[in-house]
Amino acid sequence: MSDTAPSTRAAPADPASVQVPIAEVTDLMARTCTAAGVPDGAGRRVADHFLTGELRGKPSHGLAKFAFESRLFPERQAPPEIVRKRGAFAVVDAHREIGPLSAHFATAAAIERARRLGVGLVGVINTQRYGVLSTFTEAIAAHGLIGIAANTSRPEAVPAGGATPVLGVNPLSFALPTLGEPVSADMGTTLAPMGVLWEHRRSGRPLPEQCFVDADGRTTRDPHAASSAIVFGDHRGFALSLLLQTLTGSLFGFPMGRDVDSTWSTGYAFIALDPTFAAPDANAAAANTRLADQLRTAAAADGTWRMPGDRGRAREAAARRTGTIPVPVPLLARLSARAAGDFTSD
Repeated sequence: MSDTAPSTRAAPADPASVQVPIAEVTDLMARTCTAAGVPDGAGRRVADHFLTGELRGKPSHGLAKFAFESRLFPERQAPPEIVRKRGAFAVVDAHREIGPLSAHFATAAAIERARRLGVGLVGVINTQRYGVLSTFTEAIAAHGLIGIAANTSRPEAVPAGGATPVLGVNPLSFALPTLGEPVSADMGTTLAPMGVLWEHRRSGRPLPEQCFVDADGRTTRDPHAASSAIVFGDHRGFALSLLLQTLTGSLFGFPMGRDVDSTWSTGYAFIALDPTFAAPDANAAAANTRLADQLRTAAAADGTWRMPGDRGRAREAAARRTGTIPVPVPLLARLSARAAGDFTSD
């Protein structure tokens, strides 16, 4: 949509938001990428990535994260580059590339290695951040491979009862190939992502209950007093978070814990596994489909749980059918400013 074209927005019941055509939102993000010097095709990939997070019901990893992360877009230096490789392993220096583009490069490298060697393990450093991880694991699964993605962050998470952050928020995604859409999961290891804290600081709204603590380890809903997110699942979640920290850290020689001091020292891992190497006569996609069908039947019978990924994809499909999404007015203003080339205000 051009600067002079009439808007087709309609005001929803919530006066703090407006319904905006998906095409218009996509255009704002694409124009932001153009203003940062990103080629058109790559810019559309970035826009589609963050839009997917929004449409799947993860606003902390959708448009708001795009508005936040796009402040760094002009800092990109060069295309990602494999700087170390051995067998199934590769280490990528992203040269401060935009997160979805770095992850796309790493995903392709992991797929290539898995096709050749049965497994591909690719670590990425010196990159900007992305939104949802499932974009990349589902891309791996689309090739008939099992996809796993994870990343660390600065020390921003504590176990329940803790006050001193050492681990990052350490999200995880996996995707399994099936005869249809992949079965995928995308989860953080904290009860709420740090993106929720940043957005609530901006709006002044209270934080969700029992998700963040202050510097003394007391739970708080005050976004200005909160300093760390709480790891889910008590000691079990803490153990999983610790594993992910090493998977995205020491496995590739990347910083961990308090040595992660910026966006550029944050580590990422992309793993692709080819089941045909272990079971050449089996059909992993068909087996995963049967398992998923059994689980969905059980979920419908029990009525209290659901398959991971199903609700998000259903939300995305419904939003694309309507063609519009609600966008908070202040966020829409931030997106418009980015599209006009303003990468400093927030």
